[in-house]
Parts: sequence; C-alpha cells; structure tokens
Amino acid sequence: MKKINNHLRVSFLAIVSGLLFLTSCNKELEQLAPIARPVYPTGNGVAATIAAIPSDSLYYRLLVRSGLVSTLNDTTKSFTLFATDNTGMKIFVNAASGGAIPLAAPDAVFSAFIAGTLPVASAQGIVLYNTIGQKYMAYQFAGSFPNFPLPSQIILDPTQPFVRMPIFPTTGTTYSYLNNLPLIAADMNAANGLIHHSFTIAAPPTATLKTMIAAEPTLSYFRAAVARADSGSTGLSKFDSLLNYGVTNMTVLAPNDAAFQTLVFGLVYSQVFAATGNAGIAAAQANGAVAAGPAFLGTNNVSTALVKGIIAYHLLASLTTSTSTPYQPNIRVFSVNVPAAGAFIKTLVNGGIAIHPGVRAQATYAGPAVTSLSFTGYGTFPPGGAPFSGAAASAITMDKHAVNGVYHILNSVLLPQ
Repeated sequence: MKKINNHLRVSFLAIVSGLLFLTSCNKELEQLAPIARPVYPTGNGVAATIAAIPSDSLYYRLLVRSGLVSTLNDTTKSFTLFATDNTGMKIFVNAASGGAIPLAAPDAVFSAFIAGTLPVASAQGIVLYNTIGQKYMAYQFAGSFPNFPLPSQIILDPTQPFVRMPIFPTTGTTYSYLNNLPLIAADMNAANGLIHHSFTIAAPPTATLKTMIAAEPTLSYFRAAVARADSGSTGLSKFDSLLNYGVTNMTVLAPNDAAFQTLVFGLVYSQVFAATGNAGIAAAQANGAVAAGPAFLGTNNVSTALVKGIIAYHLLASLTTSTSTPYQPNIRVFSVNVPAAGAFIKTLVNGGIAIHPGVRAQATYAGPAVTSLSFTGYGTFPPGGAPFSGAAASAITMDKHAVNGVYHILNSVLLPQ
C-alpha cells in the first residue's frame, strides 16, 4: 500500500510540474487585425447601365437573349464590356440575316430578330467574347503595333479555364480599335466596370486557320505548298499542325493560286532557259508546269527546302525568350495594326537567320479604315535581286479572322532572298 501511495505521489507531482511548465511557456496569442469585409459598389451594373441608354437598346436586347444580364450586373465582380450602339447593331443584324433585314427597317424588326431568330448560343458567344473579366480604361490598351491580346470570357479548353479566346483592343493617337473595328466611344462607367463602344459587333471566330484556309477556293497552291513543306516533320513542327492548333496566335500571309502560278512559271522558265538558252523551250515547259496545277509543288522539280522557306516567310513571328525556338508565330496582325509609314515584321525565317529583316508591311488609310494593305519581301523574282526593290504584294482580302489567328490573301508570293 505504501508503495502504491508513493507511486501516485510521484505521478501527481509529474503532472503538476508539466502543467506549471506549460503555463509558464504559453503566452497569450497575438491578436491579428480582423479581415475587413469587402465593400462592393452600389448602383447600376454593366448590363443595367446599357439598359438605361436609349441608343443601346438593341445591344441590351442582345444581352437579354444571351442570358448574361444578371452576370454582368453582379457588383462583386468587375468587367470591361465592348458594346455596340443601335447603328452598329443594325449593321450586324443586316449581315446576320443575310440581308433579309434592310438597314432602314424599323427598330422593332431588328429587336424581334435578336430576341427570336438569333440563336441563344450565338448571342451568348458574342457577349462573352466582348467581355473581359476586369476593368480596362482605354489608355491601358496596347499601342496599335504590335497589338496585345486580352482574355475574353470564352474558355477554349474546359480543362484549363484560364485558357481564353483572346480579343485585341488597341489604342492609337488618332483612332483606336477592337480587332479591326474602330472604337467610337470609350470609358463609360458602370458600378462594376467600364463600357467601350465599337463600330459594330466583333463576333468571335469559330474555326481554325486550317479549316478556313481549306475552304478558300483560291488557296489550293498554298495548301499544296504547306503539305510539301511539312514533308518529314512531326507534331507542331508541321505548318499544318500549327494552323490547326487552337491556342496559337498567328498571322498568315497566303498567296493565292494566281500568285503561285506566276512563281512556278518563273522558276521553271529560268531553270530551263539557263540550261538550254532557248526561250521557246523554256516557255513551253513553264506552261506545262503551270498546267500541272498544285500537284507540281509535290514533285522533284522543286525542293522541300525551297517550299518550306517560302511558307516560313509567310508566317509572321516575334522574338521570344526561348533558346530553342526564339522566333515563334505568336503575333496577330490585323490590317489596322500596320502603320501608314510602314514597318518591318519578322517571320519564321528569322528562326534560322536571326538578322533577316523580315517583310515590310504598309497600310493605306481613309479615316479609320484601311483601304489597302501591302507586303514587300526581301527578295525579288528571280531570286537574288536587290532587297525590297520588287513590287509589293497586295492583300486581295484582309483580316480573315480565325480562332488561332488572322490571314490575309495576297496577289504575289514573297521571297525571303
């Protein structure tokens, strides 16, 4: 019994000592300042602000059709919205209806089309594409060249919600743009964001460069040239794969069939004439090469390296920090991004020849609109001529907009040397 009592006494003393030790070591916890509860703005959200503007009534009808009114009125979030006034909406509806609704139709006709005929998915896509998830004043947009992408609310990859379809607002000294559309008003305040107005609707692209170029009837030679240039390549080292990769940001200069036919004729004529000295024979064989059509580019009469160099020279690029591929096709150049004074732009050729000057681009303006766009190559035809001394290639069609870039159709093939 005495032994048990001694054991309990020892245990009790150990417990008391432990408690005294903990009491002496534990200090009062530091009191941190309480986290301030956020104060959200009051007043009209973005959608409600649009609803209160009579000249934006058709755009508000588009917001209603999209089902995004409550989202855009959420004052716990911030938005920048590119809206379009009634004049611009009428231009959009006229085009969307295939001309069935004339520009002079009553407002009620346009409103009925938006509310009942325009697919909800289309309305939602337009609004999401024209919305950025934070506030951007107009002065915060990048300069006109090069432009800078901002992420819209369209998610390109559901597994990666931060991968968004980009939209391209730019600010200039005289005119500012959304993609290739003039901005006609800026910096309208709403409780939860800002509203800018574009000339008409900037619709989101729905197809990749590859898909759109595949549907162009005048680009069969360009497609054949891409196929030949890709010989022996794999993955994203193939031009075809790049053109179909949805998260790239490219500018393609695509010479049309007539341009490639001129190139093919000149190449064959110069080779045959150099070998025979006979102009008749040279012309006959050159005409035969042209008659072979795009398939000629897949024959041994031209080398893969030559065709690959030509295609690389028609993909604009910019310098990156990558050591393996310093020049990448990651620049989207709309016609309105090209200065009237002209500018040199690098291409994928610079990946192999860093000092190459690139192509020279120049735009002609009438007010905010580009009336002509031209590109001049470093080389002239036949190859080896004086740099940039040949005639410029003109853009027959400008600003064909795809999910992963933009392309311009040219009337001449550019040569890198």
